[in-house]
Amino acid sequence: MKSYYIIVGIIVLVALSVSQCSWNRQINQDETYDAIKPVAPLPEYERSGLPVNVEVSIKNVADMNNSYKNTIDLYVNDYIINPDNVFNYKSNYTYQMRLQPGIYKIKAVYHANTGWQEKKFTISTQEPVKVYLDKKLELSLTLEKNWWGAPQEKHPKFNVEYASLE
Repeated sequence: MKSYYIIVGIIVLVALSVSQCSWNRQINQDETYDAIKPVAPLPEYERSGLPVNVEVSIKNVADMNNSYKNTIDLYVNDYIINPDNVFNYKSNYTYQMRLQPGIYKIKAVYHANTGWQEKKFTISTQEPVKVYLDKKLELSLTLEKNWWGAPQEKHPKFNVEYASLE
């Protein structure tokens, strides 16, 4: 008797799963952007032709005097982004990226070497930033530092601007 219930249960589960597979969800045209995701990303050779839509520029990070060891780490949604060229002393950091449209948390961590210890300072935006299909997001900051290399502002903020895509 138990095997009968097990067989009936399996048949019901198979019938339900088959009916779920053949069920087509219907949505309105204005819901397609959020509901339908691509089957696969574009191939790399096609993505490389897309314009850069996010640029982050941080100036005055290091200098030859007392802050030559200072560095920047950039984070986009908690992913660290590696800079293209890394030098022992680099004054300006520029990151050029292609991001999908959406809302992102972008921050940088400024590592200031004071001689005795390293101190970290977070550079952020006022709120999460929006990346659009037809606009370029430009985040910029020129660090104003005190005599030992720390930012003069306790919590520096990026300047956020949008430009047309080129």
